[in-house]
Amino acid sequence: MTIGPARILGLESGTLAVGAPADICIFDPEQYWTLSEETLRSRGHNTPFLGWEFKGRVTHTLLAGEVVYEFE
Repeated sequence: MTIGPARILGLESGTLAVGAPADICIFDPEQYWTLSEETLRSRGHNTPFLGWEFKGRVTHTLLAGEVVYEFE
């Protein structure tokens, strides 16, 4: 899902290999959570999904090997 699009765009990314940038997100497919205004990361809070329960959540995002997002 990542190496093909990266190649199309001429980027040297999209793979976890020695020397490659570690751009990954870690996803917990078993975690349940409810969308609320407090959990929205966007400035726009206009969504029909407020109050819905979802299954699966990104717990961490790494960009160039550095944690840039961690679920609290």
